[in-house]
Amino acid sequence: MSSKVQNQGVLIIDDSDVDRQVIADILTDAGYTVHQLPSPIGATRTARELQVRLVIIDQNLPSLNGSKLAALFRSAGLADLRVVLISSADEHDMLDITRRAKADAFVSKQRMSEELVATVRRLLR
Repeated sequence: MSSKVQNQGVLIIDDSDVDRQVIADILTDAGYTVHQLPSPIGATRTARELQVRLVIIDQNLPSLNGSKLAALFRSAGLADLRVVLISSADEHDMLDITRRAKADAFVSKQRMSEELVATVRRLLR
């Protein structure tokens, strides 16, 4: 992968260690620099400090769901940050939630291996 791709940092926020690691492996293999958080605590600060360009958020975080965290990123002066929601919930419902949260995309956890890299590439062009 080119250094351009490698320098595009991605932050993953998911309370599942397994899911977070799967996502990290997929994106690392595609050449992205990956950072991880197990909860939304400190997420906006971390995104700023690491200067990530994209954040992947699990919709079903226990303390603050992904769509509310997406809105928090937007209101915290991080409007240029690309936001992808992930979930294993009903896709029709998630697409509506994604639109209302002003997130940039939704990827189903069931199809991460097929869709995640393409979605990230499209958003970081």
